[in-house]
Amino acid sequence: MVDVLYSLVDVTQRFDQLIFDPFYIHNLDMTSMMMKSFYDCNYSIEDKVLDRICKNILPRIHYQINELIIEQNSIERVLHTINYPQLYSLSLMDFTEEVLLKYLTDNTTLRRLLDEQITCLKLDFKYDTTLSISETSSIMFALILSLCKRLVKLNFYEFYERSRICTFEISSMNCTSSTLTELVINIETFDDCLYLLDGRLNCLSKLIINIQEIANTIGTIDNTVKKLPKLKQFSLMSYRRTACYDNLIIPLLRRMINLEELLLFLSIITEENYIDGIQLYDSILIYMPQLNKFSFSIDTCIAVHNIEFALSSNEDIQRSFIRKEYGSVYSQVEIFPREYKRRCTSCSLPYRFESRCHIYSLPYQFKMLFFLNNSFQGSLFNNV
Repeated sequence: MVDVLYSLVDVTQRFDQLIFDPFYIHNLDMTSMMMKSFYDCNYSIEDKVLDRICKNILPRIHYQINELIIEQNSIERVLHTINYPQLYSLSLMDFTEEVLLKYLTDNTTLRRLLDEQITCLKLDFKYDTTLSISETSSIMFALILSLCKRLVKLNFYEFYERSRICTFEISSMNCTSSTLTELVINIETFDDCLYLLDGRLNCLSKLIINIQEIANTIGTIDNTVKKLPKLKQFSLMSYRRTACYDNLIIPLLRRMINLEELLLFLSIITEENYIDGIQLYDSILIYMPQLNKFSFSIDTCIAVHNIEFALSSNEDIQRSFIRKEYGSVYSQVEIFPREYKRRCTSCSLPYRFESRCHIYSLPYQFKMLFFLNNSFQGSLFNNV
């Protein structure tokens, strides 16, 4: 967008009429991405391009801009050059935590926009190998909710690989909103998930979360009784294995009685049989009568103990997905040889695994794949 404006403006009168026609320009992306590596991207535009846009273009289109994308190095020039009376969507790209917190705390122009106009906010942080779980990110999350009186949609990380992990164990934090309906966030624990769903975001209808680790909770927030009737869309992703599927994940999902869309990306440790279509229906789906879309990638690892039952075959698992709610499903079972089980133990894993099974809905919706071996069916994927 920036390159087009820079190259075509003031070339001819006809070009100017097209470029500045209010029917066409409502969204302005003031970034230009240069990828140095998978994690390290530069979104800054050249100074001469920025100068020309701020001087010759923004004064002619500012009144019609609805959505604006800006990065850390240009925010001063872009936001302080002129007002944007129709702006409601703001994306802040490639910011360090310290700089963004300073703007949220001290910058009157940004604070005024957040307070009076912004209904949709997206954040993206610079990649930093030294940061993971961040108290600063949690403070910014609470600050944004308190500043944004009209906020409806909040994406607290634009790209998972560059995201920060929030945690709400700080008792002094007050994260409440009576307007927020959609939230995308990366959190540390399952307690953080329960915290967000305890009623403080009482209009929330869409929640997309990545949980760093799903482990036993401290138990201060009820996860069994209170239903979540307003929640319509829920996405739960966690890349680490968890042994808390039965006592944490299932009770939470059963509270979502009006859910319409569900997405699960989980790796589960169990001493029982593989999770299959029958188990998913009896444990979860039967409690969601409004559900019309269910996407999943679930890896079940069977822990080695005294297994006294026969594990399901791949054919058994395929037959379990005959219900119309599932659509096309792929499954794969792998029985580990004895030497692999010993190798797992020597790597200090808390369990030895007898076997595992991976089930996922098609078309595949995720960027990662748990189960990759010589029998991988690459033909099932559009992108590999």
